[in-house]
Amino acid sequence: MDEKSWILIVTHGNLGEAFIESAEMIMGTLANVQAFSLLPGMSPEEFIEMIKVKLDTLPKGVLVLTDLFGGTPFNAAIALSGVYDINVVSGVNISMIIEGDLLRNELAGRELAEAVQQVGMKACCVADLPQAKNIK
Repeated sequence: MDEKSWILIVTHGNLGEAFIESAEMIMGTLANVQAFSLLPGMSPEEFIEMIKVKLDTLPKGVLVLTDLFGGTPFNAAIALSGVYDINVVSGVNISMIIEGDLLRNELAGRELAEAVQQVGMKACCVADLPQAKNIK
């Protein structure tokens, strides 16, 4: 692939910015990654318009990661998916951002979205004592 696919992190509050900052502690600067924050007092229409302005400048195949299925950021992304060639995945976690950054060199579109979803699901687990015994 010539240019990395874009990743937009669309969340309540400044969660997306915090995720990017944390991922950059591990990965270094992340190119083509941007957060959009739904802040108190912001209407859904204002939020959608803010994201639209960015999407109008981007190539097709943007990966949009949202925090909460059914929440306003998710609903905004789904509404925009009817107009733009984007792939929306809810339940963002830092593993999804890191792996998404790595995988977008090889995958794009729906394939990238599905791979990132799988990584996110695998990152969630109940810690078990036998696993903790390896920590010293």
